[in-house]
Amino acid sequence: MLDNLVHSPRASAPGSGSAAPAGLQRRIRPTALVVGVLGFILSIAGSWIPSFWGDEAASVMSAERPLPSLFTMLGNVDAVHGSYYLMMHFWVQAFGASPLSMRLPSAVAIGFAAAGTVVLAHRLVGYRAAVFAAVVVLLLPRLTYVGEEARSYAFTAMFAVWLTLLLVVLLERGARADTISGTNAGVSRQRAGWVLYAVLAAASAYMFLFSLLIVVAHGVIVLASRPHRRMLRSWLIASGAAVLLAGPVIVWGFIERHQISYLSNRDAAAFGVWTVEQWFGNPVYAALAWGVLLTSVVVGVRGWRSRHPNSVAEQSGLLARLTPTTPRTALVAGSVAFVPMAILLAVNVFYPVYTDRYLAMNAPVVALLIGWSLSLVSARRLGVGLLMVLTLAAIPTYVSQRTPFAKNESDWAQIADTVQDHATVGDAVVFDEAVQPSRRPRLAMHTYPEAFEGLRDLTLKVPFTNNTWWWDRAYKVGTVAGRFTGVQRVWLIEYHLPGQAADAYGMASLRSLGYRVQQSWAGHRSVVYELSRGA
Repeated sequence: MLDNLVHSPRASAPGSGSAAPAGLQRRIRPTALVVGVLGFILSIAGSWIPSFWGDEAASVMSAERPLPSLFTMLGNVDAVHGSYYLMMHFWVQAFGASPLSMRLPSAVAIGFAAAGTVVLAHRLVGYRAAVFAAVVVLLLPRLTYVGEEARSYAFTAMFAVWLTLLLVVLLERGARADTISGTNAGVSRQRAGWVLYAVLAAASAYMFLFSLLIVVAHGVIVLASRPHRRMLRSWLIASGAAVLLAGPVIVWGFIERHQISYLSNRDAAAFGVWTVEQWFGNPVYAALAWGVLLTSVVVGVRGWRSRHPNSVAEQSGLLARLTPTTPRTALVAGSVAFVPMAILLAVNVFYPVYTDRYLAMNAPVVALLIGWSLSLVSARRLGVGLLMVLTLAAIPTYVSQRTPFAKNESDWAQIADTVQDHATVGDAVVFDEAVQPSRRPRLAMHTYPEAFEGLRDLTLKVPFTNNTWWWDRAYKVGTVAGRFTGVQRVWLIEYHLPGQAADAYGMASLRSLGYRVQQSWAGHRSVVYELSRGA
């Protein structure tokens, strides 16, 4: 099966266009390997620099829970990420929960996604398009972002591209005469392939529920390819099996749908979000990328109308008849890239379900589509030049993603450094509990615990491991004033937005207990106060 995935049948398939040279066939495996390694390196490079942020805190704290506590939490919230948390639980047990350790699995997933993009592009189009797609996928801003994030989205991208490649192989192989005629060997291989398809589709759903939208996009591909009835039935059975296997996470995801209700309070689906931030990171890159995609459509339509044998579109296979043997690039890549997006945006009109990071899953295929579009350019130097310009446009975003406050402006690492440099064992620490839970400075203690070792968390009510939600529950300072008896020094950490006064949560209560501010350290989104009182 792996050999069938990597090697294109286009050299021998009738009606598939020009044959792929044997030398290029042999080169695709090492090319994919190199691109996969580069994808991993580019993702992991500098991944330890940005501070953890709210979503990653959920990953860290969920992974650190004892298993009974984790399963209890998943019964109340975040079941759609449960498999990722479970995987990371065992990862953390082995390798710890540092930023590098937590983000490394995502970098590995992006490496596999990048390699899969190359193989898929080669299978659908050819080696030149695969090389172009490789360059795009390595620096596509959405992928370089999720590749350094301790969340499941990099894995959804990996599953999507390899599942799409498997579908292409099954459609091609299923259309061959030996399978249609019922040859035992052919039927057995095909059945095994569809079983693998069902298992991978279900696994992707357990990694993140919305990954099943890729299966919907595959349905568009299958129907548009007009396959033999046996093949259509096989896809329907495999897809149905995937949904049945994913039944528990589908049910729990529906029950817990309230957890994304906050999206209704945001302009999450604004034009600039889905045209720029969703995949492309910055307006310049987005303008270039959309320009390339739209230009390829114009070229393709003109080529189809002219029917000129030397047209750029025909040379790229755009005019080839859509058949089950060779599903065309426009159909496959276009469906996977845009069908999930269209569904989420349409549903979002009535119920909040869209946020840009959910569509990281089809970002590799978007890179393929851009690479293929650039390969349509008949003048090789022009195509390479456009590719270089696009790559240069991605670099500022890549660099900015690897700065200390890159993730939602979070500065918890900075808070931890300040506390570690100045606090001593036996001091107390109080956190601003007035801001939204995912931004609370308290999370600095859970994501960078070494900095808070030996400090007393006197306002803690219920630790997160005993909650059915992500976070701790805490008392107000005045409620537990007696806990401060004998405590000479307190570190108060407040949330602070630029241009506004810092929060003053707990400050008045601490002053009433005799504490006075001795020093303060302003951070990117916080202020750390040192307060003390006489003996």
